[in-house]
Amino acid sequence: MSSLLASALLSVALIAAPAPPVAASAAPDAQASYLMVDLGTLGGDDSYANAMNDRGDVIGRAQDASGVYQGFLWQRGRMINLGAFNPIDVNDRGEVVGARDDGSGAYVWHRGIFRPLGGRYIRPVAINNRGQVLGQAAAGPVLWTDGRTQPLPLDDVSDVNDRGQVSGGVSLSPDGFHAALWHGRRTTDLGAGPFNRSNTYGLNDSGWVIGWQFSPDQYPRGILWRHGRALDIGTLGGNTTEPLAINNRGEILAKSHNTSNYARPALWRNGVMHDLSLAGISTEGEVVDLDDRGGIAATIRLVPGSAHAVVYRPR
Repeated sequence: MSSLLASALLSVALIAAPAPPVAASAAPDAQASYLMVDLGTLGGDDSYANAMNDRGDVIGRAQDASGVYQGFLWQRGRMINLGAFNPIDVNDRGEVVGARDDGSGAYVWHRGIFRPLGGRYIRPVAINNRGQVLGQAAAGPVLWTDGRTQPLPLDDVSDVNDRGQVSGGVSLSPDGFHAALWHGRRTTDLGAGPFNRSNTYGLNDSGWVIGWQFSPDQYPRGILWRHGRALDIGTLGGNTTEPLAINNRGEILAKSHNTSNYARPALWRNGVMHDLSLAGISTEGEVVDLDDRGGIAATIRLVPGSAHAVVYRPR
């Protein structure tokens, strides 16, 4: 779940001067192979995935027979039409948080019923298995718990886990921005490394946080913060890695550059970065999320001009 600030800083970093590659790729025989499941559409040509929960349910958008995009929840092999709704996150109970297309604000959908979070200018970010919703309101980040709204002492937020921990970032005077972890009444500055810039993308239920900070050569690198330490998760031999999601097994789904500086889908596991394109995952599209069983949600181009949401399941 990347922030606008993080995306902007990453774009700037990608035009920096070349740096020597750091190799961390694995051999093809170290990979698991995957079975691809095409999630289909709602009757139209295209669909795309936004997120998945730890049970393998997927949310996204799909075209109906008239070509209009509708929200969907793919559950137990069936695509459920959520209507004019943009789903952002889904928990293991099947509760989906997102925003209505009519601009009326953020809602939680569950079993056909939409529950408003209140306010037109709310951007939902994540929902945990306790039903807590993390989002951005006009006055800043907030956490909704049982109908109560709690302002958060953060300037950006990316995820909330089942313990109520929130990953995000804080702006520091005069020109710094640091990844941070909030829990209860305490905000922990996770540090930033070179150039005083870092931010988060998500976290798991153990409180392991993923995000990025710059390398000394001004390239954005994937970072895992755990046990109070920042670990650079490496690359596939190129200069940059962008973490996308982390599951409760500590596996990190990422997009990483190889020695030819091409971005490839990647999985970091037990200190090793694996090139998922060697395990059958298409480079014609984007991986977006993974579950606790190692399943991966993605959007791929099956044929030119058409894209479908898919799930890759480890064989």
